[in-house]
Amino acid sequence: MPVVKSKPLAERRPPDGLLRSALDGARATLYALAAMVVVSALALWLLDAGSAGSLWPLSLTLTAMAVGGSVSAGSDTSAPSGGSGIGDLLGGLFGGGGGMAPSMSGAIDAVPLGVTLIGSLVLWPAFSRRLKDRRLELRELAARTGGAAAAALLAFAVVGGFAHGTLTVPASAMSGLGGDQGAGAAGGAGGLGGMFGGGSAPQDMTMTYHVHAATAAFGAVLWVAVVLAVGCVISRRTRIPLGGAVDRLRPAWAPAVSAIVRTLMVTMAVPLVVVMFVGLLVGGRAAKVAGGAILLAPNAVAVFLTSGLGAPWTASAKQVASQGGNPLAGLMGGMGGQQPAVPADRVEHLRALSADGWPLWLGSLAVTGLLLLACAYTAARGTDPAHTPPLHRYRGPFGPHLGFAERFALVTALIMATATWLAGASGRFGATMFGSEMGGTRGELTGSVLLTLLFGLLVGGAAGLAGCLLRGAVTNRSRILARKKALRTPADAGEGHPVPPATAPGADSGSVEVSVGNR
Repeated sequence: MPVVKSKPLAERRPPDGLLRSALDGARATLYALAAMVVVSALALWLLDAGSAGSLWPLSLTLTAMAVGGSVSAGSDTSAPSGGSGIGDLLGGLFGGGGGMAPSMSGAIDAVPLGVTLIGSLVLWPAFSRRLKDRRLELRELAARTGGAAAAALLAFAVVGGFAHGTLTVPASAMSGLGGDQGAGAAGGAGGLGGMFGGGSAPQDMTMTYHVHAATAAFGAVLWVAVVLAVGCVISRRTRIPLGGAVDRLRPAWAPAVSAIVRTLMVTMAVPLVVVMFVGLLVGGRAAKVAGGAILLAPNAVAVFLTSGLGAPWTASAKQVASQGGNPLAGLMGGMGGQQPAVPADRVEHLRALSADGWPLWLGSLAVTGLLLLACAYTAARGTDPAHTPPLHRYRGPFGPHLGFAERFALVTALIMATATWLAGASGRFGATMFGSEMGGTRGELTGSVLLTLLFGLLVGGAAGLAGCLLRGAVTNRSRILARKKALRTPADAGEGHPVPPATAPGADSGSVEVSVGNR
């Protein structure tokens, strides 16, 4: 009587209802949000940010920034300045309103990828936890995705609404804003610092900050969509029905996406976890370094790897002088004897940096090349040559190798260009009076997305071709060794080992390869 094997429990379990699927998706987003807030609070605690402001709104601010939320800041006019400088005089003359009184303002546009990475590592496992080893219906997937996106929109809008507070800016941070760099902390009255308290001693300033809730909410929806899309493509245990055309394309593209994304996640997560534990155990200065690394270690890794591709990165700090036609330009010159000197701009090209005479870009090129070669080899192992025809009409013997290299190059270029776009940062901090900027500092860390895309195609194509050829060479060598072993077995068979019968002339010898497990 034949034995009938029953289906596994995961296969026999009925699909979830649409409401339950939507709630599961929303729950995954909330889990990710909670993890991001905890990591942000931990990093700020290690950085001793509590001495400048409350950790709760600062943690929410970093969480909103991790999905693309922008932050603006301005001086707190309700706080007494305690000085007798020109800022107090004009504040009394104009009542401190209408943008007439002097005020500090700032904005920052940066993504702490450490917080983003932690949220992504929580979002996808929580989203797919109950989907392991069973077929998922398309409507169930749509309900889960819709629930996750809706929860992200609402939750991060709330986060952006609560992410506001006050921050104490040290006087040393204001000494260079359009002021004389020769005046130290004791000088105090030079530059813009004299406008906000005058006197002989510099004073700290209280600033208010807030997050633009709309940018945080829509950035969160985009982040959830990208994480879930990548998870559906690279998932190995969750059976995601993406549709006929997408399912046909996935065998050719998913191995390359999976190899690069998983490698980047490990490369970014390992330094983050190591420095976090070191900072918690050692404390002191190491704790502050660990706090910064938790937030920005993935940013540094992205800059390092894209520099290895040849992408130019520039770090600049530019001093902003008072705008022409400002009525206070002459007033400040008359009261202070001369207008504040503007420090020279500083521009640093990261490709020009070196260590012990060796350019850093050479080391980043070697590391990036080895990582991409390992990714290409891993992706080639999981790719069927039948699924990698070239994207052009060539169908020669090297067609599958060229097809794999083309796909790997496109995936590399897109992922590295996205990393370049996310790792960039910009910010400004300055003084405003009579509705115009009197001076300040603008800082930027920028990389060329277009050049990263171009160099990613070239380096990714070379790495993909080398990895595919290496995989072919390893496979052929394994076949040769297996065939030699199979041919030596009859002659070396000793007593107690049956000798296989000789193969008749013309018989199929392919069974020998099959019997040794050739794939």
